[in-house]
Amino acid sequence: MTKALLLATVTLIGFVSQSNATVIATFAQNASINTVVATDNSVTTTIVVDDAVTGVNSFGGGGAFNAYYSMTATSNDPAVQVGGAVIQHYDGNFCFSSAINCGGTNYLSGVFSDAAFGALGGPGLVVNANSPPDFLSLTSDIIPTSDLQPPSSFSLAFTNVTPVLSIDGATIDGFTAAFAGTVSATTAAVPEPASLGILGLGLLGLGMIRARKQN
Repeated sequence: MTKALLLATVTLIGFVSQSNATVIATFAQNASINTVVATDNSVTTTIVVDDAVTGVNSFGGGGAFNAYYSMTATSNDPAVQVGGAVIQHYDGNFCFSSAINCGGTNYLSGVFSDAAFGALGGPGLVVNANSPPDFLSLTSDIIPTSDLQPPSSFSLAFTNVTPVLSIDGATIDGFTAAFAGTVSATTAAVPEPASLGILGLGLLGLGMIRARKQN
């Protein structure tokens, strides 16, 4: 009986500690022109989005609205050509805010270390961070910290890359582009009332058995 109750208790504890992945934001620039600017010095490339007005589909709830989006990312290793594609790793940060320069309300911001990859000679590039194994730390003034836990991801797709994707020396060549992306994180699970009730009964049973042994 004791072993059965203990097994049930452990099983329930594992159940209530499970997490659920949540899409926090789906976003895309509102401008019809390229708002991403990447510059290179033949050794490193820095990608910048400077206070672009972005249409955001909620931050964990609500409807679509506009926010200022800023991002800076700099390469931390040489670009590598794999077949007809190129991959390069970047360290950076981004923010969605109610005012320019990450001012006002911090709807969502993040620090990341990720990989950018795309087809050489093509008009697209994808920046993607998945934690784990990549590094991604998220903060917000409106989303609880408990809802910003790993596994998490930050995915940014660049389109209309102009000129087309190429390598300059050891790094991705400079370009302009448009962007769209998503951010997701893990929401801490909230145990259902029924699960809490069963867990309570299991713990009560263990206590009664222990009390009988002491008597």
